[in-house]
Amino acid sequence: MMNNTLIAIKYIVLFTHLIFMIQLTTANNQLPRIITETHNQTLNISSTVILTCHVRDLGDHHVTWLKTNPSTTISSPLAVGKQLFTADKRYSISFYSTSAKDSFWSLEIYQVNLADEGTYICKIANRKASVSIYIHLHIQIPMIIHPNYVHVEPNTNIILNCSLLINNEYVDKGDVTWSFLSHQLNKTKPHDVHIKKRFSGNTLTTYLVINHAQMYHTGTWACIYRQQRLSVKVLVQKNMLTHQRASALLSNDSYRKISSIYVLLFLVLFIIYEY
Repeated sequence: MMNNTLIAIKYIVLFTHLIFMIQLTTANNQLPRIITETHNQTLNISSTVILTCHVRDLGDHHVTWLKTNPSTTISSPLAVGKQLFTADKRYSISFYSTSAKDSFWSLEIYQVNLADEGTYICKIANRKASVSIYIHLHIQIPMIIHPNYVHVEPNTNIILNCSLLINNEYVDKGDVTWSFLSHQLNKTKPHDVHIKKRFSGNTLTTYLVINHAQMYHTGTWACIYRQQRLSVKVLVQKNMLTHQRASALLSNDSYRKISSIYVLLFLVLFIIYEY
């Protein structure tokens, strides 16, 4: 009797589990598919960003857009279907269909700023299940570095400048830094380097000044702002002019040798042609 009871309980549990799996599968099958995959998207500040979600078999469901707060990891809704849930006038929703099954839903943000950077979620859900993809938006600031290569003799003064083309309100001057990677075995960072910063108009320029550069300053110097990085290769070398002249002489000598070979080849062909 006890065995029969245990067998009955076992079948009830299996049946319940089967029903649950069927319901879950049915719920998933009823959900639309999001064709767009999770990806990164990078744009310049003040441009227009269009985050697009390609959906198949949307039916009566709604596309929901959310943004994740990086400090709390809490996602706040921005739009459901055509309805926006933000008072920010820079946001808008657009959509179009290419067939009875395929539709494209876009969250558009005009004049993006650094506060718009983050993770956006395209989500479709019902009471039993949901599907979603993530778009990681990165906002970059136009940067210029000059020069991008320096080759000097020891004791020469070097000035590297890195410019950010941006309004003062967006840039924290303390966020712009320089790093150094030595090309020599000694990896210590030189101490006789000075950094100056100047804001003029819509340009923040940081100057890296190396007075009386030495061979240990040889390496890669990088200007860094947030996730952006631009590099300059610096080579401090003794007898630089001598090396350059030697290279020029070798180049000229190679050119003369090649010219002689061509002349000799021409004479051989001429003799063969005459005979």
